[in-house]
Amino acid sequence: MPKRRNTPAAIPPITDFESCQRARHALFRRLTDQLEIFRVCPNRNCKRMRACQDARGACFHAVLQAMPDDTRRSFAYAMQNRANGLDPDEAIAQAEARIAAERRR
Repeated sequence: MPKRRNTPAAIPPITDFESCQRARHALFRRLTDQLEIFRVCPNRNCKRMRACQDARGACFHAVLQAMPDDTRRSFAYAMQNRANGLDPDEAIAQAEARIAAERRR
């Protein structure tokens, strides 16, 4: 079995914009692998390797574009909430509440 290339230690530290851009590909691949998007990826190499093989994060972007709008916004809001320090359950609950409030408007 091949050695995983996108371990957390392989991601360079993010200190400024340029380092963020260098780490972007590794972060996309890691997120794609954690969500197991390779299972629905049209790229046969991703399915065979059971990991994202596209450095641009095309798998992740394709899945996001295929999601319904409410689901995509809920995911984005939950990620924002997590970045603001909320625990996962609380982040998802607040994201769902925000989506429900937007639907009512």
